[in-house]
Amino acid sequence: MNVLKSIFISSFVFWLILVGIYAPLQLARGAQPTLSWLGLTLAAAGPLAFFVRVFLHRTARTARHPVGYSVVGGAGLAIAMAASYRYGPAAGWTHLWAGLTLIGWLAYLRWYSVLRRHPMSRLQPGRSG
Repeated sequence: MNVLKSIFISSFVFWLILVGIYAPLQLARGAQPTLSWLGLTLAAAGPLAFFVRVFLHRTARTARHPVGYSVVGGAGLAIAMAASYRYGPAAGWTHLWAGLTLIGWLAYLRWYSVLRRHPMSRLQPGRSG
């Protein structure tokens, strides 16, 4: 299981770095539609900022859901999807890439979060919640 986790985290961080460099370059180059690339940039920027903070402060697990980073990633996906709806095939695959980025982020939160392992997180028998 640890090997699978290390492969996942390494490939996901590599994906974030790749998208986090490529999408802003496309924005700077003036690639159209701009909203698609802006959405992809935001979708990668939220989780990437989280990992930069984690690597700088050496905290490997999340004690609670980092809502701000998820909001930025989700807003990026929403923008990319709206641009895809508006511009159709001209928007390319940016909405799919943004969606995969957000799915990877949520998988990371689920897999690495300490909250789901907390003994009081489940209701005890005989108690209503």
